[in-house]
Amino acid sequence: MNIAITVELQFFLISILWGVILLFAYDILRVIRRLIKHNSFFLAFEDLIFWVIASVFIFAMLYVKNNGIIRGFSVMGMGIGMVVYHYILSDWMVKTVTKLIYILLKPIKLLMKQLHRILRLIKLKVMKIIRFLLIRLKKRTKSAKIFLDKKKQRRKEKIEQQRQRKAEMKQKKAELKPKKAKANKKDNKRRQTSFKKSKSSDDEKKTDVNEKAYVNNGRRRTVEIQPIKK
Repeated sequence: MNIAITVELQFFLISILWGVILLFAYDILRVIRRLIKHNSFFLAFEDLIFWVIASVFIFAMLYVKNNGIIRGFSVMGMGIGMVVYHYILSDWMVKTVTKLIYILLKPIKLLMKQLHRILRLIKLKVMKIIRFLLIRLKKRTKSAKIFLDKKKQRRKEKIEQQRQRKAEMKQKKAELKPKKAKANKKDNKRRQTSFKKSKSSDDEKKTDVNEKAYVNNGRRRTVEIQPIKK
């Protein structure tokens, strides 16, 4: 067989293999999409990126194998490889790979569910404790506020009572001042009258004391001593 024909045949088979590889890579992307839900925007974005990268790899293969010259039979070989893979292996591969991944992920999912339940129970208990503590704190704060309000009210009442007492004392003092003045006047008058009476009685006593009888040789003498003027 001619060497040129063998080279061309190898290049054709390589292009078929590259078509299979490209569609296999796209099936891996399909498997990822089955495992993780994607939006339509992300699907279009992923397809665009995939075919850009695929075109780069195809150009690299053509550059290495055929000096970068694009030939029709190479494109046809890639298409044949893609079609053959799609109708023979694509769906089966996607289903089996997804099942295997689900089987592998099943214990992990069970563990995650158990962890989620445990964490949920812990979260509920922690939330109950936090709610209980918050309720207690609210009650304490309310009782403290009530106690402080009562203290303030008592202080205000005491201050008001003291003010009332001071006002009453002032009123009483104001009422007692004229009475005391009258009483003082009466006392002064009584003292003056009593002083005058005592003074007159003292003068009388002095005159009585000064009137002494002296007996000299059987004779009675009376000496009148006048009161001493102060």
